[in-house]
Amino acid sequence: MNVASIKAFPALILALVYGQAALAEEFRIVGPDAAQACQSGTKSEEMTLDAPKEIKLARADGDTIVAAVCVVPGSDAAVQVTWRANGYWGNSGTVSHDCTEVVGASKVKLRPVETNFHGTATYYTCVKE
Repeated sequence: MNVASIKAFPALILALVYGQAALAEEFRIVGPDAAQACQSGTKSEEMTLDAPKEIKLARADGDTIVAAVCVVPGSDAAVQVTWRANGYWGNSGTVSHDCTEVVGASKVKLRPVETNFHGTATYYTCVKE
């Protein structure tokens, strides 16, 4: 490794770290009353979906979607939200009592997760495009 490579290495590490941090800002877990999409977007009725089905919630021609998927409290349900933003797919992991909020996505999908032998998710969505 030459001296120029060694000097450039810290800058490369910082770019990678801050680039990943920017991607992480597009997703958060919040309570139902804190979901920004539910304050200004279109809120659906409560719906149910059986695992392992997956549905598409929204699609746009750019990273313009703000979406929240909220599990209905007391429903013993869990969901997983996937989205595409900045050319990459992200995943919420299992969410069972709160809302998954995604900001700046081009595609958003939802699927129930089987938990404690319960494979039906009861949820509502809020989408703003």
